[in-house]
Amino acid sequence: MAIVLALTGLAVLVLALVLFVRGRKDAPQGTPLPNGRGIMLLTFAGLILALASQLPFFR
Repeated sequence: MAIVLALTGLAVLVLALVLFVRGRKDAPQGTPLPNGRGIMLLTFAGLILALASQLPFFR
């Protein structure tokens, strides 16, 4: 179960990174990202999943 949580968290973080890089490439310099809140939520969810895999309950 811990491996599934860790891999899911990693996949969500990679997705957030891809969205961030794609948004930075398309957005003009000095403007905020159009989907910045979504990227922030994906990053937070990925970190929570990855950290949850370290809980003793899932080992």
